[in-house]
Amino acid sequence: MTTIKGVAKIAGVSTATVSRVINEPNKVRSETRDRVISIMRAHHFVADGLAGSLASQRSRTIGLIIPTIANSIYALSTQAIQRASQAAGYTVLVGISDFSAKVEEALIHRLIERRVDGLILTGADRNEEIYRKIAHNNVPFVVTWQLTRSREQPTISFDNYQAARTATEHLISLGHGRIGLICGRTEVNDRAFERRRAYEECLDRHGINIEPDYIHECEFEMFEGRTAMSRMIALESPPTAVFCANDIQAVGAIAACHDANLRVPNDISIIGFDDLPIAQCTIPPLTTVRVPANEMGNRAAVALIAAIRGKSGIKTLELPTELILRNSTARLKQ
Repeated sequence: MTTIKGVAKIAGVSTATVSRVINEPNKVRSETRDRVISIMRAHHFVADGLAGSLASQRSRTIGLIIPTIANSIYALSTQAIQRASQAAGYTVLVGISDFSAKVEEALIHRLIERRVDGLILTGADRNEEIYRKIAHNNVPFVVTWQLTRSREQPTISFDNYQAARTATEHLISLGHGRIGLICGRTEVNDRAFERRRAYEECLDRHGINIEPDYIHECEFEMFEGRTAMSRMIALESPPTAVFCANDIQAVGAIAACHDANLRVPNDISIIGFDDLPIAQCTIPPLTTVRVPANEMGNRAAVALIAAIRGKSGIKTLELPTELILRNSTARLKQ
């Protein structure tokens, strides 16, 4: 197997020069750099990343933990993180927690064991002991998908509460008083908790009764949204509007309305959350709240890498959301 010494011998340079070509190519004269790179390619040379990390105390890897890959909204932020990290010379190691606090804790432990240079976490609700472990091992981290005001938990995210409030207020402004909610499981998901809290407090502020039969917590999947909507439609006094705290659930909810021969929005209004590409393709196109998944992922990666390199600390940043009006909501018919 070709070694760094072998490449240096063939190129007629020192091993230090080959090392600089690998790690700091801008510090090597272009003629020498091109010759060394050409030889490495010809001999299929791959640098020993482990040896390099031991010498530099850096693994050039970032740990990312997301709850699921089944929901495409996480794919959007993950792709943005991957692109920004790759452009800066970092590899992203992705762990899937499946909404389990125990699984997430084990993943964080393993990533720290692998000496990742930094961590990007989803949501802020976790045992304080985990944050102490991260701090004790001097691993910079940033929280995404849930805005916090804590200086100990630097966050780059949007405000789930305010975004959900925008969605609920929109339905109320259209004259709806019987408003349902389909959301994630709040006991394992602080984002879902904030969205439900906003819905309930918004209804309360407007003097609207909160009906337990109108609230359904379920997985972020289409068939779950479909089932939840079917149950609400079957009620003696069904809601006239439903806030789905995820576009995937909203797609299922619209399908349930079609199954029951209910017209959206003539018979029932539906609003989603995320503004996934599919929201433009439903029948009718889905009114929803757009969240900055791509920008959030990019900014989180850039800020984390800057912190890893000691250029700056990570400052909490709130990103804006936007109400996207399409054709799935309408004023209540008297």
